[in-house]
Amino acid sequence: MGEYGVWLIAATLIIVVLMVIAGRLLWQLREQRQREQAERSGFQNELEVQGVAAREGISILTRSYLAGQLGASECALRVAVLAETAAVDSAYSTDIAVFSDMAASLAHIPTHADWKALSAEERASYSAEMGLLEARYLDSLQRAAEHLSKIT
Repeated sequence: MGEYGVWLIAATLIIVVLMVIAGRLLWQLREQRQREQAERSGFQNELEVQGVAAREGISILTRSYLAGQLGASECALRVAVLAETAAVDSAYSTDIAVFSDMAASLAHIPTHADWKALSAEERASYSAEMGLLEARYLDSLQRAAEHLSKIT
C-alpha cells in the first residue's frame, strides 16, 4: 500500500467522520423542529382556549348588561379587557369597538380600592360623568350588546 493508499484511507475516514457529524446535526435539527412545532401547537391551542373563554365571558357580560344586572360602565370596562387579553375574531370587532371606546372614555375614573378612597363629592362627580357617558353610548351599547350576547 503506497502513499496513495494512505491518503485514500485518510480521506475516507475524514469523509465518514464528516458524514457522522452531518447526520448527527441533521438529527438534532429534526428534533429541534419537532419541539418547536409542538410548542407552536401548544401555543395555538392556548390562544384558542383563551379566545373561547373571552367570547363566553363577553357573551355573559353583555347578557347581564341587557338584563339590567350590570351597569354599562362596568360592562364596557370588562368587555374591553376581555377583548384585549384574548384574540377575538372579526365578527366581534365592530361591536367591541363601542365597548372599547367607552372604556377609553372611562379610563381616568378610579376603580375598586381607589374608588373607595374617593370623597363623596369626588364619587358624585365621577358618577355624573359616567352617567353622561352611558347616556351618550346607550343606543350603540344596546345594539352591540344584543349582537355580542348571541355570538358564542
